[in-house]
Amino acid sequence: MKKTTFFFVCILTLILSINWIRDRREKIDIDDSSDDFIQFYNQNTGWFSSSVNRDTIFKTSNGGLNWVGYLTVDTNRLSTLFFIDQNTGWAVGRRGKIVKTTTGGTSWFLQTSGVQSWLNDVKFIDAQTGFIVGSYDSSRVILKTTTGGVSWLSISSNGAGRLFSVKMLSANIIYAAGDSGRILFTSNGGSSWNTQSTNVNTTLREIVMRSSSSGCAVGLNGVILTTTNNGTNWVNRSFDNINFYSADFSSIDTGYIGGQYGRIYKTTNAGVNWFQQSTPVDTTKNIKSIFCISNQIAWASAKGDGLIYTTNGGITSITSISTEVPSEYTLFQNYPNPFNPNTKIRFSIPKTSFSKLTIYDVTGRVMAILVNEELNPGQYEVDWDASHRASGVYYYKLETESYMETKKMVLLK
Repeated sequence: MKKTTFFFVCILTLILSINWIRDRREKIDIDDSSDDFIQFYNQNTGWFSSSVNRDTIFKTSNGGLNWVGYLTVDTNRLSTLFFIDQNTGWAVGRRGKIVKTTTGGTSWFLQTSGVQSWLNDVKFIDAQTGFIVGSYDSSRVILKTTTGGVSWLSISSNGAGRLFSVKMLSANIIYAAGDSGRILFTSNGGSSWNTQSTNVNTTLREIVMRSSSSGCAVGLNGVILTTTNNGTNWVNRSFDNINFYSADFSSIDTGYIGGQYGRIYKTTNAGVNWFQQSTPVDTTKNIKSIFCISNQIAWASAKGDGLIYTTNGGITSITSISTEVPSEYTLFQNYPNPFNPNTKIRFSIPKTSFSKLTIYDVTGRVMAILVNEELNPGQYEVDWDASHRASGVYYYKLETESYMETKKMVLLK
């Protein structure tokens, strides 16, 4: 028990200075009634399913600078989407909804699922072979196709309970996770399934397998599980007792999880340790989807609070300009100003202080938290990349225990 407590304290005190930025897309497209999901094919091309515009998939072709909505024919609510390449993708949702696109999401057509269930997740290993998992009341649903979705076969597995996440490593090796801490595994394309032992009894919301041996699963009540041997053993690394809903890894070592209170945690050692990252998300909202493009670039959807992203792995690069102890706190004018799209902000700290540097738009919304840590006396400089922001007036505020100052800057594109 003492070791567990010490680990928990370390996680909460080793908070990194981060740079998660609010996307320019308006928050009104996202509510708190159903899951939202985001996926990128590369740094520029990505898709987002919104629970407010429940029959619409939004697409960006310029890294999130602009999003365009496309109807998906059926009006039932979407739960998730998956693209196998830039053109071919599927989206699934309520009452057995399956829609497919071969035009990169600009047009969609219906596919027949044969069920009236909530379909919670969909994955394909190639253009023909895919799996869908879901639930009907408390019963699990597993669908499989080998025809690109032209036909779907309902297949059975041992046990009961809803399934929320599926991961394919090949046409034969598939993992699924859901209620009561269950992780299912098949090595023969779903002909038979084994239940892997997790020793937890809470709902698992997402499973990520980066290789045939390395994986992570997250769920409610702070549950985080990791494996290094194909799921034969799952190690419980739970903490914080909050609900986790989303996870993604950009490599075997580097990954993110998201959950309640707008919280995002990051690992750089395959899930052994997790460090909380500050985000501009309202603490009453939940992080329901995370997608990693690379170790540095990641996106997340905060239900009811819009999209956020990072382009530097969540770490803000703070440059120490001078270690000479200044006589007073000073927040300098950013330069250049006006700027497009980068600007530098310099400030001085006369004594060791917990310091926070925040960017706001004219309405007072937090756009980015550039500094959020204890700093030694000296002069510092930090860069703000506003390439995803619209032209206009922004404000930056430096806060310490005994000092607060705000200045104005102008982004002119």
